Amino acid sequence: MIVYFIGTGGSEGIPAHLCTCRTCEEARRLGFAQRKPSTLAVITKNNEAILIDVGTDIRDLLHVPLKAILLTHWHHDHIYGLYKLRWIAQETELYAPEGHADALILNDPKNLKPKTIKAGDVLKIDSLKITALKLNHEIETLGFLIEEDGKRFALLYDTKGIPPETMAILREKSPDVAVVDATYAPGVNDPYHNNVDEGAEVGSEIAEEVYLSHISHKNMPFLQLLAYVKKRYGSKVRVAYDGLIVNI
Repeated sequence: MIVYFIGTGGSEGIPAHLCTCRTCEEARRLGFAQRKPSTLAVITKNNEAILIDVGTDIRDLLHVPLKAILLTHWHHDHIYGLYKLRWIAQETELYAPEGHADALILNDPKNLKPKTIKAGDVLKIDSLKITALKLNHEIETLGFLIEEDGKRFALLYDTKGIPPETMAILREKSPDVAVVDATYAPGVNDPYHNNVDEGAEVGSEIAEEVYLSHISHKNMPFLQLLAYVKKRYGSKVRVAYDGLIVNI
C-alpha cells in the first residue's frame, strides 16, 4: 500500500494567518515547510484509494474515485474538506465515530453515506483490513490499523499517549509503519496531544518506522525539527511533510 500525506499540520495549518512566530515565518520563506491540516490517503495494491480525515480541500490533490472516507473524529480541522467533498459525483461511504458528529454532514450529506463505527470494529475495503482503535483525545477519537498482504500501517492522531487496550493490539500486530501525533515542541505538556518526544517514543515502541505528523505552528520550525529528530532518534523516526509518499 502507498500512504500519501496530503496534509500534516494541526488545526491552524502552517503558516497561521498573520502569525509572525519563527515556524510560520520559515514556512513563508520555504514552501516545503508549509502544512495543510491533517489529511491522508491510502492507495491499495489495486490502485484504489481511501481517504482518512479531510482537513483541507482535496479536489486538486487526489482526483480519483474514493472507495471510502474514514474520520478519526469530528473536530473541524479534520472535516473541513467534507463541506465541499459532499458534492462528490458518486455515492461514497463515510465511516466515523458517533461522538460530536457534525450536524450539517449528517443532515445534508449529499453523496456521502455516513456510517457509525467504534473502537474494535473491523472493515474490509478493497484489499484492506481496517481495525478501528481507541485513542486518548478531548472527544471520541479513533486511530486505524490498516493491513494488506501482511503489511501493517497504524494511524495514531489526535491522541495523548496510547490507551492500554490499543497498545496491546499494536504490540501484537507490530506495524511496519506508524504515523503518530507530535503536535507540540519537546517539553510541552498538553492533555490532548503528544509533543515530539512523546510521539517518537510511543511510535518507537510499536513500529519499525515512525512518522511524526499533526504538527502545530507551536512546534519547532521545520528545519530545526528535522535536525532535532534525526539527532535524537536516528533514521527510525522521521518528520512527515505535505506531499510525502511512503510505500509500505
